[in-house]
Amino acid sequence: MPSTHHHHKLTRKELKQPDEFMSFVESTREFFVGNLKQVIISAIVVVGAAAIAIGTYMYERHRDRVAGEQFSTALAALNAKQYRDAETEFAALAEEEPGRRLGKLSQFYLGSAFLGDNDLPHARDALVAFVAEEHDPTFANLALTNLAVIYERMGDFAKAASAYQQASTVPGPEQVRAQLGVARMLAKQGAKDAAIAIYRAFLAAHPFVEQRQEVVESLAMLGASPVPDRQVSSAAPPGSMPVVLPGSATTPSAH
Repeated sequence: MPSTHHHHKLTRKELKQPDEFMSFVESTREFFVGNLKQVIISAIVVVGAAAIAIGTYMYERHRDRVAGEQFSTALAALNAKQYRDAETEFAALAEEEPGRRLGKLSQFYLGSAFLGDNDLPHARDALVAFVAEEHDPTFANLALTNLAVIYERMGDFAKAASAYQQASTVPGPEQVRAQLGVARMLAKQGAKDAAIAIYRAFLAAHPFVEQRQEVVESLAMLGASPVPDRQVSSAAPPGSMPVVLPGSATTPSAH
């Protein structure tokens, strides 16, 4: 029996497939050739951007290192009480690196160098500039307290009281000192009653504080006791000496 062979007849779709593939390849080649310049430019831009980013990073790290070395040199001069050298170094760093943390801190230490050199006007200006931009409570507290000390030494007790008051509200190592500074400035301005009230409130809030004896002595200089006289009278134990209150008709007997 003769064998039967079935020949597959290609469809029109199958006949078109090679042509479509070749057309796709050709289109891709033409697109690449036509846009070769743009592709090269894009690659250059990407490589250039990467190079710039790396270069910027390396440059910033270099500036960090230089600023750190300059800051260390200035701080060593300040600790050695070489105030003029410290002033020069800190001033340069504050001017050259205002956006860096060390540059900003240089403004604070510049004020400290001027203060150590007894250059009060320049110390004041440096700390005023620093406080205006500082957000760290520790350094803000220190700067405000130093600024208050400067105003006090310059004889401007009203501004000193204001700076001490601000420092007393900012958490930091000089917060307690600032609270007492407010009372001291009020006393120097003649506001005796207000100063006494602050000292007494301080002792009531901090009964075991290190500065207690200092506050008691300050109250004594103002002619006041650590607690109001009426409070002392009410707390007197039976059989104790009577306390004469201001304006009272009771006086110790001579008999």
